[in-house]
Amino acid sequence: MSSRAQEPGWAGETPPSPRFHSARNRVQTWIAGFFWLGLLLGYGVMVQRTGLTPVALALWIRDLLAESRWGPLLYILFYTLRPLVFFPSTLLTGVGGYLYGPLWGTLYTLVGANLSATVAYLVGRFFGTGLLGREAGGGSGRMARYVRALQDNGFEAVLVMRLIYLPYDLVNYLAGLVRVPWPHFALATLLGILPGSLTFVLLGSAFNASSTAQRLALGLFSLLTLAVGLGISRALRRRRPELGGEG
Repeated sequence: MSSRAQEPGWAGETPPSPRFHSARNRVQTWIAGFFWLGLLLGYGVMVQRTGLTPVALALWIRDLLAESRWGPLLYILFYTLRPLVFFPSTLLTGVGGYLYGPLWGTLYTLVGANLSATVAYLVGRFFGTGLLGREAGGGSGRMARYVRALQDNGFEAVLVMRLIYLPYDLVNYLAGLVRVPWPHFALATLLGILPGSLTFVLLGSAFNASSTAQRLALGLFSLLTLAVGLGISRALRRRRPELGGEG
């Protein structure tokens, strides 16, 4: 069954005309274009007025997150908006561990990562209308296999994709394009990102530990969670070769 046929309101109704879809896609494209242009112009104006280089800007953000009373909320907000500026999620997860330690770093990261996934999911769902045709899952390539898996069982497919470490934002956008029900997507994301989040939070915490013993312990726990995550990934790739195998 195609993703479009699954949309609420289609059963027993006449689908909108191709002209309607074309006009809606043009409007969405213009909205997306103006959004990205606004981001680029805003960044350019800020750099021109402050004279901050990208490295200096990153250090300033680090100090703000570490020293401000609003640091945790700002971290979650930045994590939430991260997919819009293509900032690497693994790097930001490590920063959370470095700044806030294993416990709070994990909590803030899980909140931010799930909000971030929802933002990318909504972007894919809104701006991706019409990008996947009715036969999008009918091919033999890797992307077609992902689409078929998401259409057949969205919760299991998203969970497996998280646990086998497929690119984070690719899964988010694709789930939105295919219109996986959001509750299924959100729960699968929360469960699926736990091993990877713990790995990078603990690694980041190790870099800011107060003693050598703590650094070693955190480093070992990070390696342990990585090994567990890779073990789960390997088992799932064998069970679901259409998701983890080569295209």
